[in-house]
Amino acid sequence: MTKEKELKNQINKGFDISEKDEYMHDWGKFPPFHNESWYFNFIDRPNKVFFITRLAFEMGKKRSLVLLFLVIDGKVISYFKGIPFEKMPDNWEFDAKVKYYCIKPMKQWRVKFKNSRVDLDVNFERRFPIFNSAEGTDPLAFLKEDYSKTELVFAQMHYEQPMVATGTLILKEKGEVIETRIIKGFSQRDHSWGIRDWGGIDSWNWVVAQFEDETINFYKAEALGEVKQDGIIYSKGADSIRIKNIEVTTKMKENEKIPVSSTFILTDENGKKITIESKTIFSQYLPLPSEKGLTEIYEQVAIFTFNGKEGDGISEYLSTTRD
Repeated sequence: MTKEKELKNQINKGFDISEKDEYMHDWGKFPPFHNESWYFNFIDRPNKVFFITRLAFEMGKKRSLVLLFLVIDGKVISYFKGIPFEKMPDNWEFDAKVKYYCIKPMKQWRVKFKNSRVDLDVNFERRFPIFNSAEGTDPLAFLKEDYSKTELVFAQMHYEQPMVATGTLILKEKGEVIETRIIKGFSQRDHSWGIRDWGGIDSWNWVVAQFEDETINFYKAEALGEVKQDGIIYSKGADSIRIKNIEVTTKMKENEKIPVSSTFILTDENGKKITIESKTIFSQYLPLPSEKGLTEIYEQVAIFTFNGKEGDGISEYLSTTRD
């Protein structure tokens, strides 16, 4: 049986995430804009350290992209590199600067970043279980003709997981260690594969709000006249609750398109409504021009409030302006 037929049989029985899905998928053929990516963040507010990285394989373009932002005391250290597939390493140790390790599938990852100014070594440990936001979706939909409209522009498979990040950040100056900070903070990671046509997405809000006893994670996207939304509320000692509807109100910086705060009204599977508010404390602008127009992403570190509690996390905002 070919790999393609084996996957089809598995899908017909219902597609569940397993440990092997932590790694790169190879179906033998890929649709245009196929993209498989791994994303990690952590926020350590007491240390004034924020971290975001994304590793992406763009099958159609035969390349990988590594994107990393390390924010220390408000100052950004960035790293961006494209690597042709024929030069890809076997173990994700891309060069002397960036290395990714899957230590225990579904439970533990490790990321290292090193340059002349910093040496970061962070361990990501499972805080809550995997949330499969594309559960039951056929990741081989491109082999058939029954696409939904939204499946034409963004990933068919996508799972996320709240984590706890611990590690060390060594600061250097002229080759000498000047400070070591012990990293500890809440974190989020995700893994997606399938079509990701950024220029085809009209708008997007992705949020992970981390509190001492809860993680609230959701997204809402609009593309080709359709809305897709989903989310989950994790609480210690209680069953997780699915989010079914999301209302978003965003305040922009005066005379600019930069988001500064948002209010999210969430309706869960039991019909209960909750309100979460965010206030941006750091924003990274990521423009993605294409033949369809300009897609603008704001990756925002935010302080969240919910039921009188304060937490932190990421509020990601995307919009596309077409010519």
